[in-house]
Amino acid sequence: MREEVIKQLMDLQDLKYREFHSGLCPRTYNIIGVRIPEQRKIAKRLIKDNFQKFLMEVKNEFYEETMIEGMVIAMAPMALQDRLECLRKFVPKIDNWAVCDSVCASFKVPLKERSTYWDFILTYRGSVREFELRFMLIMMLDHFLDGEHLQRIFTIIDTLRTEAYYVNMATAWLVAEAFTKHRDETLKFLQDDHLSKFTHNKAIQKACESYRVDADDKILLRSMKR
Repeated sequence: MREEVIKQLMDLQDLKYREFHSGLCPRTYNIIGVRIPEQRKIAKRLIKDNFQKFLMEVKNEFYEETMIEGMVIAMAPMALQDRLECLRKFVPKIDNWAVCDSVCASFKVPLKERSTYWDFILTYRGSVREFELRFMLIMMLDHFLDGEHLQRIFTIIDTLRTEAYYVNMATAWLVAEAFTKHRDETLKFLQDDHLSKFTHNKAIQKACESYRVDADDKILLRSMKR
């Protein structure tokens, strides 16, 4: 099964895209060069065929192989506890922002499973690994930016202390997205937060780049830069 997937990926290889995408994912040296929509198609075919066999055989030799593994875990029909067990094995394999963000976006979190997913992602709160922390933050961004979780998210990110670039960028993106959905609460957070200067200013920059933030709020936000 794995050999078939690798052959499909090699047949779809685009060397110009590999060069382009490698520039977006520094320190990732095992990129074949296959676009995300094509990877998603392969993942969906596996889900219809025998995804369990692929998950047993996966070796994570290639970037796209790891991406497809994550997509299958996120989308395949399986019991919640089985999915979480697969995730426990998968999350430590994440070594770049693209796999992290694409896999997080592939999940659908049913209402009845939200509290279990929330508890699961919080197990990474104390991690010292950059992409485990980013996984937690991007899952929050994609699935938990609601009134129930907002203040808890603010408390968590306000106490994160890390120099890891991709964690701080995820935090900034999370705050910027929160501003577009919960303007008043996020404004108050930005007035009182303990984020690093870099993360605080990057959050403001990202919010100001959003078409969902009006001109007056962009002026206000820029005045809050440190």
